[in-house]
Amino acid sequence: MDSSKFITLRTFSSAGEAAICRSLLESNGIRCEILNGDASNVFPVPGDLSKIRLIVNEADAPHAEEILSAGFDRTEFDIRSAEGNENP
Repeated sequence: MDSSKFITLRTFSSAGEAAICRSLLESNGIRCEILNGDASNVFPVPGDLSKIRLIVNEADAPHAEEILSAGFDRTEFDIRSAEGNENP
C-alpha cells in the first residue's frame, strides 16, 4: 500500500466476516488490509482493542462503502446456486 492516509472503514468481531469484505473489495480493485485479525483470536480483549479493523485508503473509502453497502439479489443467488448443483 502507498503512504496515503488510511481510515477504518468497518470493524468486525469475526475474522471470517472481515475476510469476506476484504475479498469483495479486492475483487473490485480496492486495496485494503485487515488489522487485529489474528490477535483478536489469540488474545481476546474486551472493548475496541479487540475489534478487527478493515482499513482502506481514504480516497477509496466512498467507493468501498458503496460496495459493502450494496445488497445482492437473493433470488438470483439461489437460481445460480441451483444451476451449479444440477447434474447433467
